[in-house]
Amino acid sequence: MAERSPRRPRAVLISTISVTVALLVWQAGAARVHPAFGATPWAVLKAGRTLLASGELIPHALASGQALFLGFGLAVLVGLPVGVTMGRLPWLRHLLDPVVMAGHATPRIALLPVLILWLGIGVAPKVAAAFLGAVFPVIVNTLAGVRQLDSVWERAVRAFGGGRLAVIGKVVLPGALPAVMGGLRLGFGRALIGVLVGEMYVSVAGIGQLLVTYGYAGRTAELLALSALVGLVSLAVIHACRVAERRLGPWREDLEA
Repeated sequence: MAERSPRRPRAVLISTISVTVALLVWQAGAARVHPAFGATPWAVLKAGRTLLASGELIPHALASGQALFLGFGLAVLVGLPVGVTMGRLPWLRHLLDPVVMAGHATPRIALLPVLILWLGIGVAPKVAAAFLGAVFPVIVNTLAGVRQLDSVWERAVRAFGGGRLAVIGKVVLPGALPAVMGGLRLGFGRALIGVLVGEMYVSVAGIGQLLVTYGYAGRTAELLALSALVGLVSLAVIHACRVAERRLGPWREDLEA
């Protein structure tokens, strides 16, 4: 444990330097562009503060958040057991693999008109777009994590009298944890894209609709402020996944130290 303590401050320092360099490059680039087509970090920060103070952003953020987390939550509830079961049962993997891989490779925007025809205009197609965007990465990553496990651990659990539930709880889920968390991070990003694209096409509320409105109005600073907000939310979720992975699998830090 003592050997790992200097690593986190060093990582924070490197990340801080990276963000600082990115902001300096942004500032230098924006200074050479006409204000109608670019905005400095300070202008974007001011625009974000104005959006928050005006109250205009809150209803749109709540509309997007509702669809995003509902669709993503459903994807996790479906994707994790399906991925684990496919990894454990070869016949089911052969049965579902073509469908899963086809769904994983199909662009969600191609399915949006069909979702609108089936579900109408409202929150339902956005939830469906978020679900379809997230569920396939969760399934594929979970499946990959389960399949790469060494069977010797399962035999050890069964040698001590453990059944299927013990194998899944003590071997499968802990061993596949890094792949599962990677699937959750990737799935969240895909779900977010699905919600934003859906709002650009069929919604009267949401961050995606607000992006379209500001784009037509040429309000570059507001556009970049919204993009930064979306990026910060994604970064927070990714960080939460990493924290959860460290809490659920603390022994991995010992292996990686």
